Amino acid sequence: MALDLTPVKGGGQHRLRLALTMAWRDIRRHKGRSALIVALIALPIFAMSFAATAGMSTQATPAETVAMELGQTQGRLTDMGAQNSTSVQSVQGDLSFGLGAPGVGPDPAFAATAPVDAVPAGFTTILWQTATVHTPVGKAQVEVPITVTDVLNPAFTGKYTLLDGVAPASDRQALASRGLMERFGLKLGEELTTSAGTFEIVGTIRPERQGDGESYLFLSPKQIPAALAAELSPAVVYLAGDKSLKWADAKAFNAKGITLTSRSLLLDPPNKAELGADAGSMNGDWRQGNMVTTILAASLIGVLALMEVGLLAGAAFAVGARKQQRDLALLAASGAESSMVRTTVTASGLWLGLAGGMVGAVLGSIAAAVLVLVVRGQGSAMFPGLHVTWLPALGLVLLGVVAGLVAAMVPARAVARQATLSALKSGRTAELPSKWTKWVGLGFLGLAAVVMGAGAVVSFTVRGQVDSYVWLPLSSGLIIGGAVALVVGLICLTGSIVALLTARTSWLPVPLRLAARDSARNRGRTVPAVAAVLAAATLSGALMVGTASAMQDSSNNHQWQYNLNQTGVPLEFVKAKITDMGGGAQRWESQGLATVNSKEATNLMVDALGPAITTHVLRGTPANTQCELDQQELAMENNSGHELPNAAPCPKWALAEPATNRCEVASDRKPADLVDWRCTGAMGNSSYGSNIPAIIAGGEKELAALLGRAPSADALQTLRSGGMVITNKVYLQQDGTAKVITFDPSSPGNRDQDVPGTPGRQYMRPLVTPLSSRSLPAVVEAPEKNLNFYGVVSPETAAAMDMPVSDQTLLVTAPKSLSQAETDQVQSAMAPILGQYNSVFFEKGPAGNIASILWLIVAGGALITLSAAGITAGLALADGRNDHATLASIGADTQLRKAISGSQTLMTAMLGTVLGVFAGAVPTIVVLSLQRGFPIVIPWLQIAALMILVPLFGAAAAWLLTKGKLPMTRRQTLV
Repeated sequence: MALDLTPVKGGGQHRLRLALTMAWRDIRRHKGRSALIVALIALPIFAMSFAATAGMSTQATPAETVAMELGQTQGRLTDMGAQNSTSVQSVQGDLSFGLGAPGVGPDPAFAATAPVDAVPAGFTTILWQTATVHTPVGKAQVEVPITVTDVLNPAFTGKYTLLDGVAPASDRQALASRGLMERFGLKLGEELTTSAGTFEIVGTIRPERQGDGESYLFLSPKQIPAALAAELSPAVVYLAGDKSLKWADAKAFNAKGITLTSRSLLLDPPNKAELGADAGSMNGDWRQGNMVTTILAASLIGVLALMEVGLLAGAAFAVGARKQQRDLALLAASGAESSMVRTTVTASGLWLGLAGGMVGAVLGSIAAAVLVLVVRGQGSAMFPGLHVTWLPALGLVLLGVVAGLVAAMVPARAVARQATLSALKSGRTAELPSKWTKWVGLGFLGLAAVVMGAGAVVSFTVRGQVDSYVWLPLSSGLIIGGAVALVVGLICLTGSIVALLTARTSWLPVPLRLAARDSARNRGRTVPAVAAVLAAATLSGALMVGTASAMQDSSNNHQWQYNLNQTGVPLEFVKAKITDMGGGAQRWESQGLATVNSKEATNLMVDALGPAITTHVLRGTPANTQCELDQQELAMENNSGHELPNAAPCPKWALAEPATNRCEVASDRKPADLVDWRCTGAMGNSSYGSNIPAIIAGGEKELAALLGRAPSADALQTLRSGGMVITNKVYLQQDGTAKVITFDPSSPGNRDQDVPGTPGRQYMRPLVTPLSSRSLPAVVEAPEKNLNFYGVVSPETAAAMDMPVSDQTLLVTAPKSLSQAETDQVQSAMAPILGQYNSVFFEKGPAGNIASILWLIVAGGALITLSAAGITAGLALADGRNDHATLASIGADTQLRKAISGSQTLMTAMLGTVLGVFAGAVPTIVVLSLQRGFPIVIPWLQIAALMILVPLFGAAAAWLLTKGKLPMTRRQTLV
């Protein structure tokens, strides 16, 4: 009878069911290994699911935005700040930055309508205003922001929530936020004394947009005294009613200079047909943009994590496949094709990937939901609502399945190639690596060099050109592509590197020798583990070099306002009023010059910080004058249609810079010559200011406080003899003098940084046309830090030059760095004399936590490195069980197994970190070297710790945690 080889109908489905069944049985038989693979796949899926749900929960939906911003009202009206009737708002109203379209330009005849005067018929209005009051705390008057409106109006449901207590029953009662109650240690029923009056706090309110952490006092309009009424911000008008406000209504309000933030427009934005000609200038959906950014960032990190986990899971599958080798060989001996064998191993990846994806996605979503609910329950506004991302969660499950399948494919192919008879024997042959892998790796290394070189050439070619930014995507893409090729090439060469390093191991101790031979023999397990460590170390190496270099650049470019632990209290400043216009908009109004008594400021500082501080009153040229304020006011009137009269100039005092000392800058706004002495030092950039007077009239004490050290004898002699001590030799004339000048800063020529006769050349500091000048003998005394002042003259010299000087700054030097509590105490103490918009800033210098940041990166890299190396060691022990039994049978010490485990961990971790740090540092150095003037810092100490100490620690941990005794095993033989 002839053999019928016709395929059985449905045979493919039967083979698939058989493969799934066998894979499922193997998973149940080896629960430990299966759980490890599930955990490896679930971990990154968990992180991505957690990040997706938590990240999306930070983005308010349109409905949540409407509730938090508008409550149950139909919209609100705010001042648009427009200069014409043709300006058009964005669809989001005052929730978007800027105007949708600014219109045709200033219109002298245009007069904006106040929002309260533009309320259409059919609406009930609710006015909303803000102000700042003060409450006494010790000797200080602490600022308390107040909201003046009817917060318990039903129309504000969703915007304000009454948490505890009751509604005020009289004008002597008020509501407050929980943050204010905690700030001042108040309980319900207790009183709070403010500059607006004393109020009994009878209830707590949560402003849903701000949460419970902020300090707010809520008052009704009738509780505001007449003296404070003038300080209230312009009223924001909320419109309560049933009529929806559409885009046509917004355009009508815009014509009056009013912005409409509409419930209808936020929930149902108009389409392009409704917007018409305005469609091109409207802002996009900011929430969608934030969502895309969040998803892309999470996906990038997740893919990197999955790559590493896929490599480790692949090693685990390789060990599992070898454990299945006899069963699979029997399957092949019974007539199964190699594709059936591959499908059986790959089916394990399907089951375990599905389990890992589901576990990670579900647990990640649950953990994020718990976090959101807990944080919201504590009154934080970080999460507007819980937004579980069901569709992305399903995608993450599928991603886990793909990761499992990809991780199982390589060992599946390897097992399918094994000879059936050799698989049924008790012995096991070494794996034969592909001869093409080495050449593929070398090809990727060559490609990396070419691609990164091309990116460098592009960057060098266009560097300094005006449109160089156009080429940035190309050069960056080439360098990033080269970095990826470098990593892939090193991964492909890992097997050859392992073979090379383990070829001559006879001189090593027995544990290291056995570990080296095992690594070379079982490359299917070793290479993925080393590659996983390499992937983690690549990121660590790039972060360490990039972070160290960026922090050094930040330190180099730090603008020192004062010496370390110094601050300057302004004794003369422009008093300003900043009013909240609603929706984040503010208006700044000058209220003239204000002066502070230096003795009062000194007493307040001593009360706050104690007698250990030292103070110096700096007298010098004023930073602002009444003349300048008058000119600014006239200029503002001119913009409103009034003619600007020919005003006299308001002179500034400065030092003239010799033309030969000018610092030329390139198109990237950096000095053309990065080491040019004319581009550095104090007042190197005279456009940067601080509270220190430009020219100081003082003596030895003031000079020493500013220099940070005792001045030289030459400097003191120059001061006494009527000369000037200057801070930068840039301002030293060829004859050894300093030319003190006055100039008009409003003159267009004094703002022009092009040298006459040399068009196109740019300089750091402009040449100014002096109104007057006088030369003084000068000596250069550079301060310890590049502070922003020209120098010091004696009071007698200043008087002889008719230089206007006054008390400008109280220079305060603290003996040590201030804590945050001390800083808050100083700010609170100085608020009564400086107002709410002048902060007291103690100079802390550039960020000094670079070492901490680098060690955190090392810790993160170490955690991943040790995890990968530990998993590898565990898999090696499980895979080499029979080999260890053989060693034990010939008299090997029980401690040998522990030593081999430690040696395997050491080899995997050290090789992976060395290759990874190289792969991460090289592209980073290439990128940084293309940025002119950017320092390149290699943190050798942290890199050495990652490459040497971490593997040694991992080896020691593996030695301690590995059991020396081995359970008896049964040898299998082929009969």
